[in-house]
Amino acid sequence: MTASPQNIFTKNSPTANNPAVISGGETLSYSEFFRCILGVEHHVRTSGIAQHNRVGIRSHNSIEYLVALFALWRLGAVACLLNTRLPDNTVDQQLKSINSQRLLTSTDLAAISERLRNARAEDAQDLCVPFNQEATVIFTSGTSCEPKAVLHTFGNHYYNAKGANEHLPVVPGDQWLLSLPLYHVGGLGIIFRSFLGGGSVVIPGPDEPIDEVLKTQKITHLSLVPTQLMRLLRNTDCHSALTGLKVILLGGGPIPDSLIEEAVELGLPVYTTYGSTEMASQVATSSRLTKDNLISAGKVLNYRRLMLTEGEEILVKGEALFKGYIKHSDLSLPFNTNGYFLTGDLGEFRDDGTLVVKGRKDNMFISGGENIQPEEIEQYLCRMQHIERAVVLPAPDDEFGARPVAVIKTKEGDALMIPEMSAFLTGHLPKFKVPKQYFTWPDTVDIHTPKVNRQELSQTILSIKTDHS
Repeated sequence: MTASPQNIFTKNSPTANNPAVISGGETLSYSEFFRCILGVEHHVRTSGIAQHNRVGIRSHNSIEYLVALFALWRLGAVACLLNTRLPDNTVDQQLKSINSQRLLTSTDLAAISERLRNARAEDAQDLCVPFNQEATVIFTSGTSCEPKAVLHTFGNHYYNAKGANEHLPVVPGDQWLLSLPLYHVGGLGIIFRSFLGGGSVVIPGPDEPIDEVLKTQKITHLSLVPTQLMRLLRNTDCHSALTGLKVILLGGGPIPDSLIEEAVELGLPVYTTYGSTEMASQVATSSRLTKDNLISAGKVLNYRRLMLTEGEEILVKGEALFKGYIKHSDLSLPFNTNGYFLTGDLGEFRDDGTLVVKGRKDNMFISGGENIQPEEIEQYLCRMQHIERAVVLPAPDDEFGARPVAVIKTKEGDALMIPEMSAFLTGHLPKFKVPKQYFTWPDTVDIHTPKVNRQELSQTILSIKTDHS
């Protein structure tokens, strides 16, 4: 089955002359963008890349990156998107684990750039990609284990975007800021949603802050993780730009209640979303949050099906569900007999049918016979104004087996206010859920990471002498 969505892949589209990609002082219309794809496809083909090859891409976001993606898909190759923050040896291991034949870096894409410019004189053609064609490999961020290589088809990305747009439309003239890296499934989602609706993707420079782009471009849609929104809210100079947006899509991890309250109080158009790499991005997305409805519950989007087990684990399937995990030449299919993927996330349905996500099943631990879900404690901690981020971990305990400890990132380097935190939690939670110790966020752990590797953080914290109690 081939896909020719009118606003994206056909040369006679009514949006052909509309801007598709904007970066710095450069703008490519849809027709120019597709001409570039044709030229770069020819370039990669003559360089020895063939259909079904798995080609690694390790680069910051750029126009060249987008063109290379679509050129590989037109050729029938698979784009393997690599985290630019990883060391070289880890990247090498990931490429070997998926039998990748080639690697394109920022330097390679810069060399393609000249070909890209020359390609604009060529005639545009339709860009039809089979829905069942293998399109991407994205490595999971790995909350507690080694990242897995997630294989998506082109149709997975298409249907994820289609369902998302049916809930929050994108139309010609809209501009969605590419505020997430393309090696993150949320970044890819921005591309597909924008192009499917005939809007524009705005790409910041490698070191260009989001708040600066908001001041210079007419952004309408913005995807953020909680830390990004928190920092934008601190910058009062960009509040007017934020209030003028159509959509702020907030996801990528636990969202502090205090952050939602602050954003809604300012009148920001905040929509919370729950998704996963395996489902090609969004699974459920809320309506616009208001002062009367701050609960970040989400409607399950079209082209997804979701059910809960008796233990409240979220199971998903549908057209957006990935093809499987890659390990060398093998493709593992981690689905139950009914074709559902077990996410490992816990949730519940509200009376109106919307989904509330409660946390990770594998994060739960037992303390003195009582079940403790760390995310519940983290949510309460993040209601305190001086706390930017909190992670709760189990620490070995002779009497209870394990006791909760908290790792805290305070705003602007504020000191830990341990008595105040304990008193606040005691007013909302049973005593066994109140952390017995508090630790300052380690400098070695990236605060921007949406999903912290809890095992690594635990090893770091428990190796420190416990001088907080």
